[in-house]
Amino acid sequence: MWQFIRSRILTVIIFIGAAHGLLVVGPKFIRANQEYTLVISNFNSQLSKVDLLLKLEGETDNGLSVLNVTKMVDVRRNMNRMINFNMPEDLTAGNYKITIDGQRGFSFHKEAELVYLSKSISGLIQVDKPVFKPGDTVNFRVIVLDTELKPPARVKSVHVTIRDPQRNVIRKWSTAKLYAGVFESDLQIAPTPMLGVWNISVEVEGEELVSKTFEVKEYVLSTFDVQVMPSVIPLEEHQAVNLTIEANYHFGKPVQGVAKVELYLDDDKLNQKKELTVYGKGQVELRFDNFAMDADQQDVRVKVSFIEQYTNRTVVKQSQITVYRYAYRVELIKESPQFRPGLPFKCALQFTHHDGTPAKGITGKVEVSDVGFETTKTSDNDGLIKLELQPSEGSEQLGINFNAVDGFFFYEDVNKVETVTDAYIKLELKSPIKRNKLMRFMVTCTERMTFFVYYVMSKGNIIDAGFMRPNKQTKYLLQLNATEKMIPKAKILIATVAGRTVVYDYADLDFQELRNNFDLSIDEQEIKPGRQIELSMSGRPGAYVGLAAYDKALLLFNKNHDLFWEDIGQVFDGFHAINENEFDIFHSLGLFARTLDDILFDSANEKTGRNALQSGKPIGKLVSYRTNFQESWLWKNVSIGRSGSRKLIEVVPDTTTSWYLTGFSIDPVYGLGIIKKPIQFTTVQPFYIVENLPYSIKRGEAVVLQFTLFNNLGAEYIADVTLYNVANQTEFVGRPDTDLSYTKSVSVPPKVGVPISFLIKARKLGEMAVRVKASIMLGHETDALEKVIRVMPESLAQPKMDTSFFCFDDYKNQTFPFNLDINKKADNGSKKIEFRLNPNLLTMVIKNLDNLLAVPTGCGEQNMVKFVPNILVLDYLYATGSKEQHLIDKATNLLRQGYQNQMRYRQTDGSFGVWEKSGSSVFLTAFVATSMQTASKYMNDIDAAMVEKALDWLASKQHSSGRFDETGKVWHKDMQGGLRNGVALTSYVLTALLENDIAKVKHAVVIQNGMNYLSNQLAFINNAYDLSIATYAMMLNGHTMKKEALDKLIDMSISDNNKKERYWGTTNQIETTAYALLSFVMAEKYLDGIPIMNWLVNQRYVTGSFPRTQDTFVGLKALTKLAEKISPSRNDYTVQLKYKKSTKYFNINSEQIDFQNFLEIPEDTKKLEINVGGIGFGLLEVIYQFDLNLVNFEHRFKLDLEKQNTGSDYELRLRVCANYIPELTDSQSNMALIEVTLPSGYVVDRNPISEQTTVNPIQNMEIRYGGTSVVLYYYNMGTERNCFTVTAYRRFKVALKRPAYVVVYDYYNTNLNAIKVYEVDKQNVCEICEEEDCPAEC
Repeated sequence: MWQFIRSRILTVIIFIGAAHGLLVVGPKFIRANQEYTLVISNFNSQLSKVDLLLKLEGETDNGLSVLNVTKMVDVRRNMNRMINFNMPEDLTAGNYKITIDGQRGFSFHKEAELVYLSKSISGLIQVDKPVFKPGDTVNFRVIVLDTELKPPARVKSVHVTIRDPQRNVIRKWSTAKLYAGVFESDLQIAPTPMLGVWNISVEVEGEELVSKTFEVKEYVLSTFDVQVMPSVIPLEEHQAVNLTIEANYHFGKPVQGVAKVELYLDDDKLNQKKELTVYGKGQVELRFDNFAMDADQQDVRVKVSFIEQYTNRTVVKQSQITVYRYAYRVELIKESPQFRPGLPFKCALQFTHHDGTPAKGITGKVEVSDVGFETTKTSDNDGLIKLELQPSEGSEQLGINFNAVDGFFFYEDVNKVETVTDAYIKLELKSPIKRNKLMRFMVTCTERMTFFVYYVMSKGNIIDAGFMRPNKQTKYLLQLNATEKMIPKAKILIATVAGRTVVYDYADLDFQELRNNFDLSIDEQEIKPGRQIELSMSGRPGAYVGLAAYDKALLLFNKNHDLFWEDIGQVFDGFHAINENEFDIFHSLGLFARTLDDILFDSANEKTGRNALQSGKPIGKLVSYRTNFQESWLWKNVSIGRSGSRKLIEVVPDTTTSWYLTGFSIDPVYGLGIIKKPIQFTTVQPFYIVENLPYSIKRGEAVVLQFTLFNNLGAEYIADVTLYNVANQTEFVGRPDTDLSYTKSVSVPPKVGVPISFLIKARKLGEMAVRVKASIMLGHETDALEKVIRVMPESLAQPKMDTSFFCFDDYKNQTFPFNLDINKKADNGSKKIEFRLNPNLLTMVIKNLDNLLAVPTGCGEQNMVKFVPNILVLDYLYATGSKEQHLIDKATNLLRQGYQNQMRYRQTDGSFGVWEKSGSSVFLTAFVATSMQTASKYMNDIDAAMVEKALDWLASKQHSSGRFDETGKVWHKDMQGGLRNGVALTSYVLTALLENDIAKVKHAVVIQNGMNYLSNQLAFINNAYDLSIATYAMMLNGHTMKKEALDKLIDMSISDNNKKERYWGTTNQIETTAYALLSFVMAEKYLDGIPIMNWLVNQRYVTGSFPRTQDTFVGLKALTKLAEKISPSRNDYTVQLKYKKSTKYFNINSEQIDFQNFLEIPEDTKKLEINVGGIGFGLLEVIYQFDLNLVNFEHRFKLDLEKQNTGSDYELRLRVCANYIPELTDSQSNMALIEVTLPSGYVVDRNPISEQTTVNPIQNMEIRYGGTSVVLYYYNMGTERNCFTVTAYRRFKVALKRPAYVVVYDYYNTNLNAIKVYEVDKQNVCEICEEEDCPAEC
């Protein structure tokens, strides 16, 4: 087969002159801190040596000199001279040139302009996965390299930034220090982040070096993959597409299931669909319906949904299948890009099928214009029709035309070359390319050579050169050593003078290796899950090694997260890239030539084709339960040992799948090394279990737990499968209550998934361990796994908490009685009682920072509960001098996640809105801006300019009167509704401006106008909520009327419990009381604030928070500010706890500030007595919970449910309609939420809502608890009907189903609500049990 593959050149050189027998060659490009080498060849037969003055100079555009270096050199006859210039480290952009002048009577003057290249470093980013779920941790590495692929000596640190899909800065490292050129860190993704494509960018000295993206989304990693491909190349004449569908688990075994195939033609409308049962591999034919093509090829779309048997797990693949008019294509392969008039021109028509194989036997008529060539030919076994054409001296263009008998047509023009000589020189490689081995080249010239010069170029410079004297031969064997300096890529250039013309040839050398020859291998390609694997590494002693391993299934999303051999090649080529031009070799080589008028350079020297040069390739036991199911692992750094090798033993995860293992190494001298391709290995067992468990079940329901057994041993075996009753959490239906395990036997043929199931009921609420073991061959082969499913109550949980707060300035003794209010109708076994002793107010808040509120937090205001409490806790920990670094780290990490979450709600104008891209909100912008400002003390990721822009936006919304009104939708009426002259919102915005030091100065006029408005309104304020916020604003401002406002606020308060508690009775009494306490702290009324604190702590939830978001923010802020003043550093007391006939003691001292004491109390306890003796501060809490069946409340919403007929036992469609029942005509609720819980066994997909009404549209939707609950958000509700349909699918078998419910409520006043229950199919145990599971009555 003829091969006409043109060599490509990437390094650029300059021919500066070939005069008087002198040839000067040098790189056209210069870089800072890099060697620059000139080669001067003297082939003048008359002069024994020549003397030259070399001058390298540069200046900026305004004429400032930045480089001026001169050297005197002499070059002896028939020799080369290599002259090195060391470019300074601080070389900057400018206009550079090199000048060569003859000296001592030798007349010679040449100049060449040089191009300054600023790019001296490049970067790579490696991420451990391409896609992440909310809550995952992103591990990443940044690698910085110089032009020789080594860690750059001058770059010590980089600036790394991670941005979300809206380009908000989520995390930044301003001075990320490099170790061996590598910076490694991680980012914890928030539980509810902005979904989409995130970006990691790296900057050096203000310029971006490299960036990489990763995706954040909800996903399920598939256990198998589906490949869809044409069985044969589809042609128009077939009028059909034949598909092969292959479905295999990632560990290589076939999958059994149903493939649903849909065909879409050119209008992208469904043309037809088919279903087929597939076990590993199947074929299907889809015939077209009048499919006509407008071009030689056209795409059709095929969608295949493959549903795994038994589990219903689904993989969807879409493919573009190309339909062709002809069965082959053709390409003209030429000896050279252009022909020489009067000389033979060889070319060939290469016919190939569309799968790349040669198309032989293609017959047609070949015509070539201008030479009178015409013949009929047939392609040979290689798919070639070879042509040798004889263009005449006057030929200008050859038109090559092919017409096949089937109507196929091809045409291409070839132009003549402007030639100056018929002479040429050729360089051919005659040996493999191997490090430190001799390379043999054959140099051939059409004329006898008196000399030739060779140059070796790599990494932008000439690294070697030689002057050879072939003794007037036409062929010469050139032998060169393949040195490490040539790695990874180099070029060999040869040149001589023939007939007053310089002719030359060149070749690329690609070593396919790096100077740091790092190697990585593993001891086994197949290994059992959870077992150890040995990694062997070799490379440069002491070199850094970065390892990573990830599940092959992740590559279905993307594979750009990792580093590959090809990436390194692109970095190297990026440093030394040259614009190629196949018609102008000088341009491609970057040559700059100067000769005397009678010496020319040949412009078309490619007379022969040759292959690109590649390097030569080297011719009675314990059962462990599988619980570790990571998607990526082995993210580890190690160093190569002194011997140049290192072994590492690691435990692989418990997942049964295929893994990709990658590794790279960096040495300060030899640079980067990386393995050629990822190592693929499989975790698989001869016999193993795959689970298909539900996310959650309800206590008391009969549920089928399903597993699938796989046997790869080649023969059929009887398997014994045992499900264990862990901690007596499980009841086996139809079995004695005392059974601790249940064993079944089933026959398992080879290579077929065999289902087995157990019918159980959960006895206890919370997390239930599912532990299963299977064995065959008398226990010789076993597998076991353990997972957790959640057991939910069949009723609604009723959490309660009673608290007492004490603060003794001197030694006292006091008794606190607690009487528990437990409903007599509470479900049996549902009672839980716990006593907790907290030495400070925020102990429980700190413990529950990541789960403060049980209510949904799916809007911009509620979401702040994941942000603000962390700030308050950090303020408190630092103020009290806490040494609990782990608590500080936890709060800081959660603060970062909360910041990520909140950036979803930033609008394009710099403000914040209640929903993503929903428009601005004055209230929320004030809230977020002041919180961000405070948070910036603890994280440097927050952009001060972003906070300033938000506050500027706020200031611009002030009315001329000084008042602020809400610009967006109203969803918190008391704050935003403009009621009572807008005092609440105006006061709130002013507090935001006053708590920001920059805004306080920048917007002093705005603040003054606002305070004037409040002071004018003070006499008319008769609402405690408005007055509490206004008083706090006046306190922050130091206003002259602050005392008058506080006195008026105190007069509105309510005292009870013998004046041990003080609060303000409004619809927002927690928020109001908290603002009042903040004012008391500002006024330094600490002792007077203690009764307020007493009341506030009694309103808290079990988690330490308050019922709603604003309650929590302001309540915790107020408690924190007072707690900072009442330091627990003097604590020294004893607590005696009495209940029933038991007594417990707790001793507390000042070193236990952050330590919480707790004790579980028997569920039949009704009364506790607690005595405290000593000095100090503490909080006594009795937390108890019980479950009650769903009851009918006094509804303030109208709620209707309708189950719709779907015609399927596996689909649930529920129509939900709700509206507010106002007390006053036309009034509305605050933000309203509808939560739909699903019956056990049912889950929703990603888009469960349809047929929604549009008068008051749904603003947001959240899918919770593994798809078993859906929450819908509305700005508010009035009397209009708000309807939608939710669709769910039955994925698991459940009998004795408990009722599910739908609840609608006002987020800011939860007393306004409605709840309704509904039921689906009432299957009994006998309908879902298998033979041996069924009780006797079946």
